[in-house]
Amino acid sequence: MTSGQSQHEIGSLESRGIALFESSIQPSVSLSSGRLISDGQDLDIARAVVSDIFVNHRIKGGPASSLRPINVSCRHMSSVSLCYLDYGCSLEIQPDLFEDFYLMLIPLEGASQARCGNRIYQGATGTSMILPAEQETSILWSDMTRKLVVRIDRRKLTAKLEAFLGVSLRRSPRFSMEAQAVLTPSSPLRQSLQGMLSIACNPEITGKNMIMPAFEEALFSAVLHMHQSDMSDAIRDGAVSSACPRAVRRAELYVEDHLAEPICIEDLAEAAGISARSLFDAFRRFRDMSPMRYVRFRRLQQVHRILLEEDAVAPISEIAAEWGFGHPGRFASEYTRQFGESPSQTRRKA
Repeated sequence: MTSGQSQHEIGSLESRGIALFESSIQPSVSLSSGRLISDGQDLDIARAVVSDIFVNHRIKGGPASSLRPINVSCRHMSSVSLCYLDYGCSLEIQPDLFEDFYLMLIPLEGASQARCGNRIYQGATGTSMILPAEQETSILWSDMTRKLVVRIDRRKLTAKLEAFLGVSLRRSPRFSMEAQAVLTPSSPLRQSLQGMLSIACNPEITGKNMIMPAFEEALFSAVLHMHQSDMSDAIRDGAVSSACPRAVRRAELYVEDHLAEPICIEDLAEAAGISARSLFDAFRRFRDMSPMRYVRFRRLQQVHRILLEEDAVAPISEIAAEWGFGHPGRFASEYTRQFGESPSQTRRKA
């Protein structure tokens, strides 16, 4: 880039650009982890910069230069990238196929529109829309549109789902492109994004390498549980595969038969007919969790099922205690991590 274009090299995720996430963003903090644009005018430069972040694409329509300064900011994490995009004009973006990631569009101002085949999908401020991997799409942009765009590693998200279901999937989930109103103030999806933005915009925060992966994991869980996909029924039911060693299946059957009773690792090893160490190794390999974690996983599903029943009136703490969760804070944390929402949020759906 020439010296005359140096103004395009620095950008920040401005607080005015993420009004949806209120507060934690400092306008002066650079999120540079690639070439960024601040107050630019050249759409060709914008296309090149955004192609570096996501995938090669074509811009259809739009003036030779933008009506409002172009702003592009980006921060790359391990499995997620957060980008603020404002082209300042109306245009249509025609990207190449997303082979290894999903793209989540969150309009901060103006509408979100995307075309896939003959259908146009609409999204308003406060909603999120996931563009599919490996399908041709185009993104419609108005001169009032500003978006937070989230790039999600498809393989990492699929691995998260496999761990939750306890099954090796032949392909990644296919999300509905219908916009989802999942960004309310208490939404786990919003909170995970806000947490990542806060850390990304505050270089003085210590322990980023430990904290950020936790927010990425929370984002994966929230996306899987809150966005409709062809795996939503399996996610809701917590389906697990039978394609695993008999010892693991015997242990799982024991868990189902004694779920409301005290269970220890010795009980599971005896039911499985192998040593506790061998059972632990088998669960780690085929369920991506320990045997006792699987017990808690199934008990959390029972609590989740009860909370969704219309006639369930017992206090949440009482229901949790009946299924072996005696520490309310720890239970709430585990529940939110597994289902992407708090127990009280689940109850309000009933």
